[in-house]
Amino acid sequence: MSGLREHKKESRRQRILDAAREHFRDRGYDATTIETIADSAKVSAVTVYNHYGTKGGVLLALVSRSDDLLIEKIEDLVGNAPADPLEAVASFSNTINEHAFSYLNREIWRHVTATSILEGNTEFGVVYRRLDESLVVQLERFLQTFQARDVLPGACDCKTAAEVLYNVHNARFLDFIIDRTCTTNERDRLTRRDLGFVLGQIGSAAF
Repeated sequence: MSGLREHKKESRRQRILDAAREHFRDRGYDATTIETIADSAKVSAVTVYNHYGTKGGVLLALVSRSDDLLIEKIEDLVGNAPADPLEAVASFSNTINEHAFSYLNREIWRHVTATSILEGNTEFGVVYRRLDESLVVQLERFLQTFQARDVLPGACDCKTAAEVLYNVHNARFLDFIIDRTCTTNERDRLTRRDLGFVLGQIGSAAF
């Protein structure tokens, strides 16, 4: 019986998050209310409040679910690394971007980013930073793969290199969500250029 109750509870959570994602994408964060989310999810507003507390709590849960899906994709990419380090790191960046903007739109990511800064010491900020830390770890694994192949120098500090490369990706991600005139192609071109420059400075034999 307890298993059935948990299943029903999880089903409600998923319906709430699916409804919230749709409304956030179509109507925007500010125009979306707990009541509209609840109506679409076919639950009461009280149920939404009980599960997530606030609209910000719903957004945090959405970001957490997005994080879990993204890490799965990144782990698969790291396990099947392209032979060329620039292609590999560019694929890493592209995987993050493609997932992020298929899951939520620019407007919502602007709100997520701003909230993570304003609420850096709250649960929201902690969850957002945890994703960054997880992605840096995966990128470090990526670089260690190339180090083992003697494509990157053995003296390379892969942890620091991963942090720098991820910061380069993140800077272009932020530029893209802030600048509405920036196209996807332009974002990808600039990101690839910047990543290639950093890899060149690391001293990769491929450049």
